[in-house]
Amino acid sequence: MSQSYKQKQSVTYYMCDRTQQLTLSMLVNLLLNVSENHSAELNRQESVIREMGFNWIVLRYEFMVARMPRYKEEVEIETFATEYNKLFTYREFIVRDSNQNELIKVKTTFALMNIENRKMARIPSEVIAPYEAAFSERIRRNSKPHEVDQIHAVQTNYSVRYFDIDANQHVNNSKYIEWLLDSLNTSFMASHQMQHGIITFDKEVKEDDTVTSKVSHRADTQIYTDHHILVGETIHATASFQWNER
Repeated sequence: MSQSYKQKQSVTYYMCDRTQQLTLSMLVNLLLNVSENHSAELNRQESVIREMGFNWIVLRYEFMVARMPRYKEEVEIETFATEYNKLFTYREFIVRDSNQNELIKVKTTFALMNIENRKMARIPSEVIAPYEAAFSERIRRNSKPHEVDQIHAVQTNYSVRYFDIDANQHVNNSKYIEWLLDSLNTSFMASHQMQHGIITFDKEVKEDDTVTSKVSHRADTQIYTDHHILVGETIHATASFQWNER
């Protein structure tokens, strides 16, 4: 049975958008903070992993959202590592309201990056053992974001700034999410709520890069948006979101 960790969190005004709902970028920041606190409880916090010569990096998020928490709401965030193999570990997060109703479920894929050569590394047993996650030889074949419709795509350019870079010397995950969603217009964001989303990170974005955020829309019985983050012609992140009207 995996080690589980729970943390209470109040939603403050700076975490919310103009509709007083928690933003997706702030949600990710909260989840990663809970993950780090869980690791610290097991003596596997960032400083310990860095001493071993590694950093954790996130390769994939999958969000399932019943609703986003609102301003002044107190929620409980639970996290646990579910499974790992030689290259990846899989962690889940569950966000519940004060009545223990499940608001959000997030599935993530983490990998270890060698600090010296900035390449993915095999996961040593001493790193992952305290989490008591199950080992599997198989590598999960997760679904991928849908391709952007290049003919109808809208694009926006951004310059990477000093405060976009985190302690791992690359762009923070939450900044990617801001670039992805900022490419959608104000009226769409104000009138729609994300219900499901997949984000994958393929390459690092670094300081002084110029980023292009591309988005296209598709609709059948649901409304979807598909996204690319590029530097030049190289794709660095991809995403697809399913939306409902508010």
